[in-house]
Amino acid sequence: MIASAPGKIILFGEHAVVYGRHAVVSAINLRCRVKVKKSAIFKIKSVLGETGLDFDRHPYVVQAVRRFMEVKNIPGAEIEIESDIPVGSGLGSSGAVTVATVAALNAEFDGGMDKEDIFRMARQVEIDVQGRASGIDPFISTFGDSWLFPERKKVLMPFKFFVINLGSRSTAEMVRRVAELREKHPEVIERIFDSIDAISLEAAEITSEDRLEELIAINQSLLRAIGVSNPEIDRTIAELERKGLRAKITGAGGGGCIFGLYRGEKPEGSFVVEPEKEGVRIEE
Repeated sequence: MIASAPGKIILFGEHAVVYGRHAVVSAINLRCRVKVKKSAIFKIKSVLGETGLDFDRHPYVVQAVRRFMEVKNIPGAEIEIESDIPVGSGLGSSGAVTVATVAALNAEFDGGMDKEDIFRMARQVEIDVQGRASGIDPFISTFGDSWLFPERKKVLMPFKFFVINLGSRSTAEMVRRVAELREKHPEVIERIFDSIDAISLEAAEITSEDRLEELIAINQSLLRAIGVSNPEIDRTIAELERKGLRAKITGAGGGGCIFGLYRGEKPEGSFVVEPEKEGVRIEE
């Protein structure tokens, strides 16, 4: 069986959502496809190489297998992964591969899981691997569309976005760094999270391109204040601003991707994404 799941773009609220604030997130039209075939042994094949149940090389896939085996014990499986989503970019590659893996295992081995079950298992996998997680990535990959979290309220997102990939980074490391800063300066960081929260709530109601771009710029300044930007990100965003474009980090930061509103002008080195309505699905 082959299952596919979309990536995601966090438009507003990353990091703050981990601490109970709001975020606006959309599935995007880049997908990860996972093929699962019954086997006597476990074999995982991806751009990262071919392995057995190697947690270091394929942590999310391996942990998804382990969690699925709590539902149904299986002797083995051949798992092949293909993805349009850049790894370590902040576009939800880990959430998408986890959801697609669980869904493909469920379909191949008749696990009897519905979408809510798939989401819950994928969220547990995310926590297992990262230690702390909001659950947004597996939710979006499972159900698609655009949402305000934590309420799971669908929002209208009639925009396209340009995305620039500045290279991979560790989500777990960025989450840890913000947690440490919050421990040192709790009052300061909590007030920053409150401001990000207000941005997310306003953005969920916006249909104006100009207002959305203003919020993109404000949110980026706040992300820089909590230490998840870096000199390369700052230089790239400054160069875009000189051209009249606004951009911000999406995801954990420290690298990964930045995005801005696409108005027919695609910056050099960027690609364009748009919201995706459909979540995880069985392809075969």
